[in-house]
Formats: sequence, C-alpha cells, structure tokens
Amino acid sequence: MFEFVDYRVGEVMTSPAVTLGPNDTLRTLELCLEEHGINGCPVVDAAGKMIGFVTSFDLLKAFTLNTRSLAPRYNEIIDMPVERVMTGDARSVSPDLPLTRVLESMVSARVTGFPVTDADRVVGMITRRDVMRALRRASAESEQ
Repeated sequence: MFEFVDYRVGEVMTSPAVTLGPNDTLRTLELCLEEHGINGCPVVDAAGKMIGFVTSFDLLKAFTLNTRSLAPRYNEIIDMPVERVMTGDARSVSPDLPLTRVLESMVSARVTGFPVTDADRVVGMITRRDVMRALRRASAESEQ
C-alpha cells in the first residue's frame, strides 16, 4: 500500500479527456455524459486551452424553475450552449501532482474528479474511479 504515496496523477489519469467546446449544447453534454458514463467535462477553446468545466449538476440546474418560467421549456434549454452554465474558474490539477493530494481534495471538496492540465491544455481527467483503481493496484503490489 505504500506504493500509493509515490503515484502521480499522470500515471493513473484517464487520457485523453472527453471535452466540449463552449458552443456545444446542453443536449450534446447530456449525450456525452451518458455515452461515456462520466459526470462532467472540461470545456476547451479552439486551441485546447481549458476555459471551464460543466457537470451533470450544471445541466440539471439549467432546468430549475425561476420567475421567468414556471415550467422550463425543455427544447429551448437543452439547445443552450454549455458556456452559459459552465463553471468558468474551474480547478484543475497537474499531471505531476501526488495522487494523495488529489484524494484529499476529492474527499474534502466532495467532487468526483478534476481536469488534468499541462500548460493550460487539458491532457486528461482524474476521477474517483481512477483513484480507487490506483489504490487496488498499490494494494496488489504490496501483497506480492
């Protein structure tokens, strides 16, 4: 199990990351989340630089009732661009960050994962699933 403390994000992250552009629609987001079994996507510009992060929670939030509309209009909302609901100042982590730090951050912030960036370009995602896989791997290595 001691091997886990030596693991770095880049060794266990999922790469390449599934990304969206700012003009992709919430419909595209919904399909992407379902197809890939993920909870969120980095939003990147044409150069691949991360400009935000959008999650299934952001998708649901778009449909909440407000004073303008007592009943959300599904087709109008689902065709909105993701840039209208994404988090613009999303946190990302570096591929060389120790995995122990990511585990602590996931637990304390109650998040499912982080985009992994190198020079502001998205190179992968580190998720709870990746961390659990690394824990199992470290355990198996220590038993040998």
